Amino acid sequence: MPVAHSLRGPAPPRRAVSRQLGALLTAEAISMLGSRITFVAVPWLILVTTDSALLAGVAGFAEMLPYVLSGLIGGPIVDRVGPRPTAVTADAASVLAVAGIPLIAYCEGVSFGTLLVLIALAGALRGFGDAAKRALLPRTIAAAGLSTERGTAMYDGTCRAATLVGLPLAGVLIATLGPAVVLLFDALSFAVSALIIGALVRVGHADAAARAESEQQGYADALRDGFRYVRGDRLIVGVMAMLFATNLFDQAFATVFVPVWVRDGPHGPAALGVIGTAFGLGAVAGNLLYTVLAPRLPRRRTLGICFFLGGPAQLLALALTDRVWVVLATAAVAGALMSTVNPILMASVYRRIPTHLHGRVISVLIAVSWAGIPFGGIVGGWATDLLGLHTAALLAAIGYLAVTVSPFLFPAWQELDETPHPERNKAVATV
Repeated sequence: MPVAHSLRGPAPPRRAVSRQLGALLTAEAISMLGSRITFVAVPWLILVTTDSALLAGVAGFAEMLPYVLSGLIGGPIVDRVGPRPTAVTADAASVLAVAGIPLIAYCEGVSFGTLLVLIALAGALRGFGDAAKRALLPRTIAAAGLSTERGTAMYDGTCRAATLVGLPLAGVLIATLGPAVVLLFDALSFAVSALIIGALVRVGHADAAARAESEQQGYADALRDGFRYVRGDRLIVGVMAMLFATNLFDQAFATVFVPVWVRDGPHGPAALGVIGTAFGLGAVAGNLLYTVLAPRLPRRRTLGICFFLGGPAQLLALALTDRVWVVLATAAVAGALMSTVNPILMASVYRRIPTHLHGRVISVLIAVSWAGIPFGGIVGGWATDLLGLHTAALLAAIGYLAVTVSPFLFPAWQELDETPHPERNKAVATV
């Protein structure tokens, strides 16, 4: 479904809105770079100070549960205020929250609980900002005149590239400066992101009609609309169910299994980003190839094969071998395969949702899909402490395989290969 931008008056030149898409992708890359540093630094900080995989998982829970909840409750606000001003405000507030984590960590006598509260606040603000940026993305893509597939592939490629740089950079910075200091880099990234979006991106204001409708409807009714729309779309329900499980396993892998693998090996904290670097190299290469081939590939079959093979591959590698080169080679292949997943899902979802419902519907979709993440670190930490790294990773891989077979089993997934008609969107939205 075409998505119209919300600027009033004559449309700006195509080159101008293309520059706005470039600005949004740049801001997201910088913000993602900082977030990847934090993603590595926080669990490592907890692991080395407490020597507990479970507490490292608790820290991940403290960040991601508020992230999921704030993204959910922020959806109707994004629709009313507009995704652009919401994103700028959330990123600006995140500067203070993230910068406070290392400051608190350096204070003597501060309890672990106090640190968790600040981590939770940072997670909540990031969730609010990410919900706004996801609603801003399809409008910017449409205004630039790109297809949804190509625009979402560019967005995913940007995120993959930021991950490719951010994870090894995090390992090097942690090894040289310590995990507390490097969190300041994430705070700086939020500041830069807010400045870029605020100064250079002009689409994504709430138009008068959407704001009036939202104000008349009320917050609770708008949030219910998001759940109502999602409940009436079988494909979106299937996407949420599968991603709930796979995100749980991915979180356990990233925040517990990899740090424990590094701690128990001879490589030191600089190796924290090694697996992520290998995965990122494969993902960037795969994304470039997919961006070219996307219009000619069948969506459901491509998603199903790549997710089934690429998703559990790294878990199996950690479970079945201690050879570093095997783990890294597997990560690179997994990255190439998984680079197709997000663009296919994002493009399919954006086409199905009316523009004025983007904030509330996408927030519900993301909240349910990511609800497994807060528990992934805890489940992974508990399983690792109880069963050991290899057994815990093997069980997670088996679970991953079980859920990623669903695109081949359930008829609703066939709708990935269809292009919804705008009238269908309107009908579902009023169910």
